[in-house]
Amino acid sequence: MRVAIIGAGLAGLVAGAELKKRGAQVVIFEKSRGNGGRLATKRLDWGHLDIGAQYFTARSESFKSEVRRWEQHQTVAPWPLTPFKLINGVLSPSGDDQRRYVGIPDMNEMARYLADSLEVHVETRIDKLQHRHAGWTLVSVTGESHSDFDWVILSLPAEQSKALLTDTSDVADLIPATVHSPCWALGLATRGAVAEHIQGIFGDDTISWASRLSSRPQRQAHRGYDDLWMLHFSPAWSTANGKDTNLDIADIGLDWLQSVLQTPLTAAHDYRHFWRYANIKDTALSIPPLVDSHQQLAVIGAWCRGGRVEGAYLSAMDLVEDCFLKV
Repeated sequence: MRVAIIGAGLAGLVAGAELKKRGAQVVIFEKSRGNGGRLATKRLDWGHLDIGAQYFTARSESFKSEVRRWEQHQTVAPWPLTPFKLINGVLSPSGDDQRRYVGIPDMNEMARYLADSLEVHVETRIDKLQHRHAGWTLVSVTGESHSDFDWVILSLPAEQSKALLTDTSDVADLIPATVHSPCWALGLATRGAVAEHIQGIFGDDTISWASRLSSRPQRQAHRGYDDLWMLHFSPAWSTANGKDTNLDIADIGLDWLQSVLQTPLTAAHDYRHFWRYANIKDTALSIPPLVDSHQQLAVIGAWCRGGRVEGAYLSAMDLVEDCFLKV
């Protein structure tokens, strides 16, 4: 059985790896230059920036078991921190002692590990699906056709899956129209002394999360600066200001960080990225994979299970175990 998966984020990669174990011939198509989706790391000459997911937790027994396998392969490691939270402009320990994990040496390592044994076509944006008696044909924006697939699985943000399926399948009607909020991500290499125990901050209406990347396992600051930070602007701020804002994101982020830490800092380098589909508006959202058994089409994604890294894994496993126990 030939299966096409559109999207090489974690859900797509997990589904692909599990289906391959069951004997399917899997081909994954990814519009970006690399795998992982929101498990994205920007590798610059002055540092590696985890610009998407900052960490993940494991709550279900099945995902805990998978994380243990990743640990054995030295793909992930615990990140021992107690985050601070910003209350009325003052930092206080959050008391949050959840066990958090990060990819090592960076967040994208999980995606690289899963994709290693899979056929993945990067920089291939699929914009048309055609279903005939012989199976599915996928057509890219460049006009290239990929044919003879028995199943197609979409592992994309809900909004993109809905748009791609609108003229193809009734499954499109089951996908919520708006699931995600955007997020501005800002990486900063800073000079200035910061207390060692401050590694992560739950912020405010401007910046919702600040992560001291240089405090993570197998990470360190490069010469020329003291720390590497990732700041995620809040969904409300990112929505209000948008991708085309004229505001200087780096100045706003640096000023915020100095104010919160009450420490003078200078920025040696900065990097900015706008995520159009980032935060899930309803983190309680939990729906099963959307499946058209007649057409042999399915939709999965982290958004189906609340948007977390674990949600991506569970959504993929739900599909594989419900529809592909035997291939």
